[in-house]
Amino acid sequence: MWDVAWDGLLQCSGPLVLIGAVLCQDEIIITVCQEEDTDLRVNCLLEPKANYHTDFEFSMSKGNKEMIINTNISGIMPDPKFRHNTYVTEIEPYGFRLTMMGFTITENTTFICKVTQTQKTLFVELDTIEPCSAISVFLLGYPWITLLIPLCILQLLEDF
Repeated sequence: MWDVAWDGLLQCSGPLVLIGAVLCQDEIIITVCQEEDTDLRVNCLLEPKANYHTDFEFSMSKGNKEMIINTNISGIMPDPKFRHNTYVTEIEPYGFRLTMMGFTITENTTFICKVTQTQKTLFVELDTIEPCSAISVFLLGYPWITLLIPLCILQLLEDF
């Protein structure tokens, strides 16, 4: 099964999709982008698991040191410098978005997303961080529109 996700790279083998990241069934996608107001956004998309409480933990690693940024796991505390300038929102139909207010990457960093005992990492080089695009926000707000994209592509191919 293929679903169009949000800004990022093609994550699964298969046909190229014009929008960006693609989600294979039961796979977590993690993307990192810089918003215009210097907030850093980390998206972690996952397929829902029936009858299972969803725990999340966002962290980052620079060198050998891992710092917890935000979590809803009882008994685990985020690093003190992230306690008051981060928040996590749920993404519909499924997933989580970490927003780090007024945060920019100053060195190569690995972002880690742990969701219900599944972990995904993304290494971000300092000079390769992408700006968050308006199309991503639009697609996340209206996920049903992604169903129309394959139809549009097929129509274009038929016209040629």
